[in-house]
Amino acid sequence: MRWNLMKEMWRKFRSGGAVADVALLKIVALEQRPKSREVLDHLEQVRGYIPEADMPALRKLPDGTFGREYARFLDAQNIDPFVFSDELKERFSDETFAFRFLTTHDHHHVLAGFDAGAAGEAGVLAFNVAQGTFGSKGMLWLAKLLYPLFTPSNVFRLWRNVRVGFAMGKQAKLLLAQRLEDQYERPLVEVRAAYGIPEPASAGVVPSNSSWMINLVYGSRKTPKLAPAS
Repeated sequence: MRWNLMKEMWRKFRSGGAVADVALLKIVALEQRPKSREVLDHLEQVRGYIPEADMPALRKLPDGTFGREYARFLDAQNIDPFVFSDELKERFSDETFAFRFLTTHDHHHVLAGFDAGAAGEAGVLAFNVAQGTFGSKGMLWLAKLLYPLFTPSNVFRLWRNVRVGFAMGKQAKLLLAQRLEDQYERPLVEVRAAYGIPEPASAGVVPSNSSWMINLVYGSRKTPKLAPAS
């Protein structure tokens, strides 16, 4: 762990800094990155690729396009896409995994068809474990044991989505190494097919049950508005 960065992350968090910068500092501080050399080599294809989502433009795209459904997903959760400061983008320009992991997380939800509830988040976690980009099978077992404590009504849905998400991740192309943002104008069904992701309904994805406790734990990722300087 890089303690200097962890302290910087905590200071930025307490001062109301940008959510994206806080998340980036946390991942870099914890030195979270794939262990697979093959995965890291593939990520070289997207080094320096950190486009910012134009939400108004995405909302104007036709229904059913990848970009329109991505914007709809974010709006439904009242969250903003990650936008990193220029200072951190330059400073951590070699941390390709951290940037792509953060910016593509919500894309994974849309592409694989998992919602933002407990069972949906577990499905995306399983997808990433299968792709070798985050966590391990041990982490999946831990999630299957701990998540039900927070949301018992989701236990069977969660277990199902873990199984489905893992199978999807094994089958799909390495999403972190794809220029997903270049595909916004294409129909979502075509983007899924291009990356080897089956249609969610046919794959067996199930929606999460509502859980006030999970909502309390996750909270909102809405970018905080900083008070003007005096």
